Parts: sequence; structure tokens; C-alpha cells
Amino acid sequence: MSVDKVLNLVEKILELICTVFVGAIVLVLFYAVVMRYVFHMPPAWSIEVSRFMFLWMVMFGAALVTREKSHIEIDFIVNCIPLKVRFLWINLLRLVMLAFCGVLIYYGVKILPIVGQANTPTLEMSMGWLYASVPAGGFLMGVYILELFIRSLREGYRSVRLEEGSGL
Repeated sequence: MSVDKVLNLVEKILELICTVFVGAIVLVLFYAVVMRYVFHMPPAWSIEVSRFMFLWMVMFGAALVTREKSHIEIDFIVNCIPLKVRFLWINLLRLVMLAFCGVLIYYGVKILPIVGQANTPTLEMSMGWLYASVPAGGFLMGVYILELFIRSLREGYRSVRLEEGSGL
């Protein structure tokens, strides 16, 4: 199985997880609102469950938009510079982003043993599960940034087109 096929499969799995989490968050919070305002018995677990799903969804979603080059950016100045300079600038920024992902992974893993000792108040789940989303998301973003960087180097400066923005 080629690297592209594996990354495409991971992308589809992440899309499915994010879709399921959005639906589940809506259902859990709807249930919580109904229970609170109709039956006056709010479920304490609903906030914890929705928080866990939301944070994992955000980190997986950040990885997805990294691969699709869909992060919000102001590219007016970048689009005004010559293609060769733009190519160098974009790849330099990708290396900076890769370093940032390394920081997320390193410190995310480093803090896991500390936060893993604490439990959530209602579900009594380890807080490590919540914080594990940071290195996981950092790893996935790093893989996708590396993919974009390698593809850009293979295709050369012509891979950077004006209509695509800076393509980070």
C-alpha cells in the first residue's frame, strides 16, 4: 500500500470521526438542554463527554484542513511576490509549522503523565485522554505538512499558483 493511499485512508477515517463527533455533540447537548429545562434533572456527564469529543474533533479537524491547505490565511502579500520567492517562503513556513507540530507532540506527551493522574469529576476518566488529543493532532498535522513539503519539493516552484493562495 502506497503512502498516498494510507494518508487518504487516514483522512477518510478522520472525516468520519469528526462527522460522528459533531452529530454526537449535538445530540448530547440537545439531551442535556431538554433534561435541564423540561425535566429539571441536568445530566452532569454531558459537559464532560461533549468537551472530550469537541477537543478531539478540533485536533483531527486541524489535521484535515492542513492537508487540504484550508487554514485561514492572509495571502495578499505572498501572492504579490515572484513564484520562486513564494515557493521558498511557503516551504520555509511549512518547516516552521513542522517545528510547531514537534513542540505540540513533545510537550503534549511530556504533560500526559502529570494530567493522567487526575480524573474528571463525573465520569472519573483520566484527564490524560483529553490531553492526548494534543500530541495526536500535532502528529497528524506534522505528517500532512511533511506530505505537502515533499510534494512541493518534487513539483518545484511551479507548484505554487496564484489562485491557490500561499498553499500552506
